[in-house]
Amino acid sequence: MQFTHEQEPAIRSQARILKLIAFAGTGKTTTLVGYAQARPQARILYLCYNKSVEVAAKQKFPLNVTCKTSHGLAYGAVGTKYKHKLGNLRLTDIARAINSQNWEMVRSVQETLGNYLASADEKIGLFHFPAERLQNERMRRAADSIVEATRRLWAQMCDPNNHATPIPHDGYLKLWALSKPDLSTRFDIVLGDEAQDINPVIAGLLAQQAACGMGVVVCGDGHQMLYRFRGAVDALDAPWLADAEVHYLTQSFRFGPAAAHVANMLLHFKGERRQLAGLGQQTRIAKTLPANLEHRTILCRTVVGVIEAALAEVEAGAKIFWVGGIEGYNLQDLEDLHALSKSKPDKIKGKKLLQDYPDYDHYKDVAFESQDSEMTRSVKIVEQYSANLPKLFAKLRRNAVTDELEACITLSTAHRAKGLEWDAVQLAEDFSFEPFDPDNDPEAWVDEMNLLYVACTRAMQILAVNSTVLEIMQEFVDRRDGRKPDTPLAFQKKAPAAA
Repeated sequence: MQFTHEQEPAIRSQARILKLIAFAGTGKTTTLVGYAQARPQARILYLCYNKSVEVAAKQKFPLNVTCKTSHGLAYGAVGTKYKHKLGNLRLTDIARAINSQNWEMVRSVQETLGNYLASADEKIGLFHFPAERLQNERMRRAADSIVEATRRLWAQMCDPNNHATPIPHDGYLKLWALSKPDLSTRFDIVLGDEAQDINPVIAGLLAQQAACGMGVVVCGDGHQMLYRFRGAVDALDAPWLADAEVHYLTQSFRFGPAAAHVANMLLHFKGERRQLAGLGQQTRIAKTLPANLEHRTILCRTVVGVIEAALAEVEAGAKIFWVGGIEGYNLQDLEDLHALSKSKPDKIKGKKLLQDYPDYDHYKDVAFESQDSEMTRSVKIVEQYSANLPKLFAKLRRNAVTDELEACITLSTAHRAKGLEWDAVQLAEDFSFEPFDPDNDPEAWVDEMNLLYVACTRAMQILAVNSTVLEIMQEFVDRRDGRKPDTPLAFQKKAPAAA
């Protein structure tokens, strides 16, 4: 295989610690495969971002590479002893474990636990308590008791003999990380992909292996960090990588100059000075996709947006491919909730819903008191399509296909589209944020810009941008042509509410 002048030095590098900054579509996987092929005697672990990446990686990497997710490694070492109690930890499970009907407290315990599981910390402390909940005196007084309740909950989760309190997959991953595993007896080099979007637990595992003397290659693109809301960190900026040898991949063969120009406009406002080069086929930028396309992809900001896009096509009988599978978009859970709202318990397939919530009003109360985003989103859909939701969903299932080649429409959230590409892509209008509002929260602004950057770099031939991207493009042109000053954007977080 012929490698580019950017890829070749990274592949031939003799550095023990290597950092590869790869912009969208610039062939980072190709580079990592080339790196492995150049070291046929080395025992290499490719630490995969998720299971689908692991399956795909096994088709690409040579035999000296073991492709595993961090959860896969952790399950073999620790998780098997919890296989009888693996499962999602629901609000009602937490309420029973800590013996409380105070849903605000239960939600706070859930968030405190989530922050701990995603952290590199050994013990649960006040610093895991969600900071935004410390904005009034009442919650500050309650913080200590919530942290203590979280510790009790964690102890029950870790007890194999406690069958009542489930442990999620992130639970045994945390336990494995706390054991400080040394993988150097099994591997010589670890490749850490998507390093811009791993949680501190995985980041700590990579640092641990570097400290054990293993070769470590971390690869990613900070502009494609999408999972900060899950506690992810950009490990590319970790202090232990300060002396790493750094290589950049900036040449994309996925798309042409026009799509690269749109991406560079977005990156300009993030302060990026390196230019993404589009060396692929010509890509056309439009406001809408042509009507006569054989296939098109619609990328949405939210799951609600995906379902709404599907419902807009349901009457036409369009064959739809759902990235990640149609059931990954919570249709059955929504149907169960719809049945609960209609007081038809016999129609509910997931009986745990009935165990946790005696009626729909109780579900709504818990949703809004706890401010659980998934629950409140579900309420919105159920009430918007109250009259005929089951019939509409039945049509969606009939029209869903599992082979994308059979589909005329592909639907996905921007998050799930990461790493994928299509000929023609339409950005939905649910990317609803104001990119130049001075009241934007700086971190939230970066997250939204990253999502747009990922979405805009999925198209190979035609990219239909939405109004938000058009606004950013117009601002860029106005600044470039001197109609507006090209000053750095400045956002300030709003002051917290008074106690």
